[in-house]
Amino acid sequence: MRHAVLTRSAYGPAWDAAANRRRLEVTRAVTARLMSLQTCTDWTWVVLLDDRDPFLKDRLSLYRDSAPAFTPLVWRPPNVAPRGSRMRQRMAAADYAGPWASAITADEKMLTTRLDDDDGFALDALARFQAAAEGRTERTALMLPVGVHLWAGRYSIVRHERNAMHTLVAPPGDNWCVYDYGHTKVARWMPVVTVDDEPGWLWVRHRDTISGARNPRNWGGGPPVAVTAALRETFPVDWRAL
Repeated sequence: MRHAVLTRSAYGPAWDAAANRRRLEVTRAVTARLMSLQTCTDWTWVVLLDDRDPFLKDRLSLYRDSAPAFTPLVWRPPNVAPRGSRMRQRMAAADYAGPWASAITADEKMLTTRLDDDDGFALDALARFQAAAEGRTERTALMLPVGVHLWAGRYSIVRHERNAMHTLVAPPGDNWCVYDYGHTKVARWMPVVTVDDEPGWLWVRHRDTISGARNPRNWGGGPPVAVTAALRETFPVDWRAL
C-alpha cells in the first residue's frame, strides 16, 4: 500500500509578491510544520508548483525538508482569462488538471490524501487514515469529519462530512486520486467511511485564502472562542504566524 499526500501550491502571475510571500509563510508555519511531525513516516508528499513562482526554490526546499519523501510536479497552468476578483479561484480550479497522474500508481493499493497548503493535520491523522485503509478492497473515501476552524485568532470545532482533507483508497488497477472529483460530491462516486470523530484537521482562514468559508456556523460550529493551550498542543504550529 502506497500513500501520497497531494497539495496544490502553484503561485503564478495572479499573485502579487506580498500575498505570495504571506501564503508561503502560512505554509511554513502550519502545513509543513504539522506534516514534519506526523507520527506516520510511510508517505510521500506530492506537490503541484508553478514554474513562474518567484519563491519556487523556497517552496521546493520547504516541502523536501518536511516529508519523508517528496515528489514535485512543476508545471505551468493553462492561461486563464482575468475576470475580476475571482481570478485566483479560477487559477486554483485549473490546478485540478495538473499532472497528478504521473505520481499515481495502479499496480498496488494507493492512498491519496488531499491537503491545501494553508491547512494542517493532527499529528496522527495520516496514521489514522492508514489504519482505516487496512483490508479495504474497493474504492472508498476515508473521512475525518471533525476539525478546527480558525479565523482571526479564534476557533470553533466544526463537522464537515465532505471536507477536502480526506483520503481516497484506490485498489490495484484503479488510477483515481483525490483530484479526480470535487470533494463535496464524493458520495456520488464511492462509499464514504468515517474514520473516527476525533479532531483531525486545522482549517485556517486568513487574508489570502482562495475561498471564503470564514463563518464556522455554516459547518455546525459554535461561536468562535480564544485559542487554548489544549488546541496548541493538538496542533503545534507556529502560532506567532497566525
